[in-house]
Amino acid sequence: MTDQTQEEREDNTADVAATVALLTIVVGTVVYWLAGMPS
Repeated sequence: MTDQTQEEREDNTADVAATVALLTIVVGTVVYWLAGMPS
């Protein structure tokens, strides 16, 4: 096992944050779109 450097950990954190933000936007958009559709 190799130890991750601080820079690699920061990169991983940025990747996770970007992924969570993207998924949140996509899910929020779909929910908003479906909620706005006439029933």
